[in-house]
Amino acid sequence: MARSRTSALSVAVALGCTAVAYNLSAAFVGSSPQLRGGPAVARGVGTDYLLRNGPKDADPPAVDTSKAAGATVDIEFKKRPFGIARYVPGVGGKGAVVRDVTQKTRYPGDPQGQAFVAGVQADWVLKSVNGQDVSGMDFFVIMQMLDDEVMDPVAAMSLNLKASGVKTDLRNDGAERTQGEKFAITSDLDKVAVVDMPAKLVYQQM
Repeated sequence: MARSRTSALSVAVALGCTAVAYNLSAAFVGSSPQLRGGPAVARGVGTDYLLRNGPKDADPPAVDTSKAAGATVDIEFKKRPFGIARYVPGVGGKGAVVRDVTQKTRYPGDPQGQAFVAGVQADWVLKSVNGQDVSGMDFFVIMQMLDDEVMDPVAAMSLNLKASGVKTDLRNDGAERTQGEKFAITSDLDKVAVVDMPAKLVYQQM
């Protein structure tokens, strides 16, 4: 008798756990339409950059990049990556502000140590790229123009899959689209020219 009660209790607990797991999965799957993008939304490198490296809770408030009035620093980057680990957008998604710099150079001529050696600091505003003022441009456009990011293997694979045309989009209900539908893998950002190396960037202190 005791054994049957124990078995019944075990079954009840198992069913309860299953229900909780189902509710949690329903709450998380598809609960972030901004990240999923909705139907037929294409993302360029710039937008993906923000999703991977966007603002974090510990970041200070966004600044108005147009009001940067401090000293300017001219830097010539000879190759990618530049060593700027993360940029964040300014107020209204305009401009680009240095947030994290790779804090070392591994060997002489290390491209990831270029910004560190040049003395680039967090909170500097990117003022111009090869003489073009970018302080009022959309953040996405600037990131596409620089094409400068050291991605982890998972992010790199995801971006390569998008470029090769592998389906990554879902319907609003979370189901896959049907075979005959076209999947947008291009974006207006693809029209933004990526700067050639070497590139001259001017940073300005706030």
